[in-house]
Formats: sequence, structure tokens, C-alpha cells
Amino acid sequence: MRAWARAILGTAMVLGGVAAAFATVWARRHGEMEWARTGAIASLVFAVLMVLFVVPPLTRSARAESARLDLPFQITSGGLIFIGIFLIVAFAAWNTGNNLLFLIFSVLASTLFVAWTAARTSLRDLVVSARFPDHIFAGERAPVIVTLHNTKRLLPSFSVLVEGRSREGEAGAGRWRRGGGRQRFAKRVLAYFMYVPHHAKVEQRVEQLFPKRGHELITGFEISTRFPFGFFRLRRRLHARNVDLIIYPKPEPSGDELHLLPIHAGRLPSARRGAGHDLYSLRDYQPQDDMRHIDWKATARASRLVVREFAAEDERRIEIALDTRLHNEHADVEADFKDRFESGVTLAASLVLHFIEERAEVRLTLGDDAGRYGVGREHLYASLRRLALVAPDTRPAIENQRADFWQHLIHATPSVHGDYVVLLTTAAPGSIPSNLWRKSHVIYL
Repeated sequence: MRAWARAILGTAMVLGGVAAAFATVWARRHGEMEWARTGAIASLVFAVLMVLFVVPPLTRSARAESARLDLPFQITSGGLIFIGIFLIVAFAAWNTGNNLLFLIFSVLASTLFVAWTAARTSLRDLVVSARFPDHIFAGERAPVIVTLHNTKRLLPSFSVLVEGRSREGEAGAGRWRRGGGRQRFAKRVLAYFMYVPHHAKVEQRVEQLFPKRGHELITGFEISTRFPFGFFRLRRRLHARNVDLIIYPKPEPSGDELHLLPIHAGRLPSARRGAGHDLYSLRDYQPQDDMRHIDWKATARASRLVVREFAAEDERRIEIALDTRLHNEHADVEADFKDRFESGVTLAASLVLHFIEERAEVRLTLGDDAGRYGVGREHLYASLRRLALVAPDTRPAIENQRADFWQHLIHATPSVHGDYVVLLTTAAPGSIPSNLWRKSHVIYL
């Protein structure tokens, strides 16, 4: 309705201004000077109203549309002023035939030519590369190393801005506009280089902030410059090998509720290798083994390096289950469900980090997708990757489907003595089956 109101208001102002202009012309032809004066004032009022209320929205719409078109150049505010002066001087020189105005016009034209040529030369023969860290957390600055290589033999480059191009998020990814057939891209500013000598590489370490978890695909780079006068901004797109960035949810410090779990939760005796003190076996040395575990007597007898393996004293097996289903079918709670689900993803990441640091075996279950038990940093990053890509299931579920989900979670959880489940769910208290509730620590999101 607001868009229609603006369109109707703009059309009414234009029609009113045209009508007042015709009335002024008609009154002057018929000698009605008083009516002509009134019509001229009305035309001026309509013109002022159009400048105040119609022109700014049209300007914003034009800028937004030009940004969607992603043209290789963009005129700045200073450039608009310069082009306006250029057109005024050109019209005055053509209308008066004054030689001085023609001289000023030629100087302005040569300035535009020099600015365009210098900007294109500055962007020529540039190669961009970027190195992203292996693990990136949402809301945490990640160091990125950007390298700009100027392959020109004689000329340097000035004032170069490097941006990364990626497809827009879930709302815009993979969609094509009806008119232009171009895919929309999002841009991320990576680095700015003031001066790059000829035939040289300049490296810059910058910190990038990724506000949300998820997946980001860097499809290429875009370099741009406003050199030398800032009248317009020239762009040049560079193709690159696609870079998949997985943004992990950032774990938060564990709260006191974790210390309220039973002290024996998930604890069971182990009969496999670990970090205990009892000897488990002897085997040949491998490059990743600790030199302190070498058995020198066995090495002397076998004439090769032999290391000792120890049995783990105790292990804890913890399963962290994140319920991804929407348990309330009302549309007004769907947005609130997504917010609570995101808090559950962050809490699940915090729990995985906490128990892995406690040297427990951890399994992460996301909805119907049950993972495997694992320990160590490698298993931690694999779990965080799954949490980064998980999405809430907002499809309305009937009662028997919800019961099937609970039964699937119950059967997916082993009944071995000592296993323990931490369940994160948006379901209402009291709706969880008792046999699942008794063997779980339930956290209501």
C-alpha cells in the first residue's frame, strides 16, 4: 500500500503540474493575466513538491537498480556534479559561441578522458589471491591474507579496492531475475591497496567478520578504483576457483548446569588404547608418536623403534541430540522457533566443545541424522561443520509423525550402561516420552 500511495501521489503531482501549465498558457492567450499568474504559481508549487517528494525516491530506485545491474562503472556524487558543470558549460558554449567557454569545455573534456584512461590503466594486469583460515567461527574475526600482483612492466597501480564475490544467501541464491537473466551476487570488502609498484606483489593481512553461521561460496574477486579524481568508480571482475567457506557456530562458555549432571554420567571402563598408565601393547614407531613413549629395551631387542601403548582408564560417552522439528504449527511462532533453534545450535556447539575437552566420547545427533562417537579436535571440527549446515525443519508434523521421531531418537540411542543423552528441544515440557526423558538431560530452548 505504501508503494501504491507513492506512485499515486507522484502521478497526481505530475498531472497537476501539467494541468497548471496548460491553464497558464490558455489564460495568457485569452488575456486573463490574473489566471495566468495563479497558474504559474501553481506550476511552481507542483514543481517544488515533485523535487521534494518524487525525485528522491526515484533517485534511490535508480541507484538500487544500477547496483543490481552490476555495471562495470559507477558515477560518484563528485562525478555527478562534474558532469553537470560539464553539460552546463557545453550548452553555454554552444549557445553563445564564446571562445573562452569552448576552451573551458575542452579542458573539462580532457579531464574526463584522462580520469577514464588512468583508471583503466590502474586496473589492468592485476592478479588477486586470498588465503582463508581452515576454521572460521561466526561473530569472530578471521585473519585473511590478500595478495595483489601487478604484472605490468612499467606502470604502477593506485588506490585499488579488492572485494570478494559470492552468491547471495538462501533467499537469493540460484535465482534469476526475469528481465536481465543475471544472477545476484553479494560482495565483501577484503583489502585496500594504496600503491602497488610495477611487476611486484603486495600482501595484506586483514580480519574479516562473518556474523552468521552457514555456507559461503566465494566465486571470484572484483577490483575497483576511483583513481585519479574520484569522479567515477571503475570495476573489473576476476574469475577464481570457487572457495567453500563453512562458518561454524561460535561455542560459548559452558554454564553451571553442566556440573549438575550425575558424576557417573556416561562413564564406563575402557578396553582400548588411551591416555592411561596401564600397558596395552607394543607396536612399531610411527612418525606422529610421542618420543617419550619409545620402549628402548624392546627397541634394542628388535633393532627397530618400538613404542608403548597404554589403555585408557575411564571413558565418558555423551550423546548430544538437537531436535530440529517445529512442534507448534501456528505461523506466528515460526520466527520465534528459528531464533530458539539458532540458540540451540550455539548451545550444542558449546556442549560438544565442553565434553570433548573433558576427554569424553561425543556423538552429535541432528534430527534424524545420527552421527558417530568420536574424540579429539578432528571430531570437534566435524561436529561443528554439521552444526554450521543444519537447518530447522519447519514443516508442520502430525502427532504420529512426532511420535515416530521420538521413537527414532530412542532407538538411535544405544542402551549400553553408562551412555548419557543431552537433548535440546523446542518442544513443550511434558511432551517428551518418559523412557526418553528418564535417560536424558533435557534442555528446553
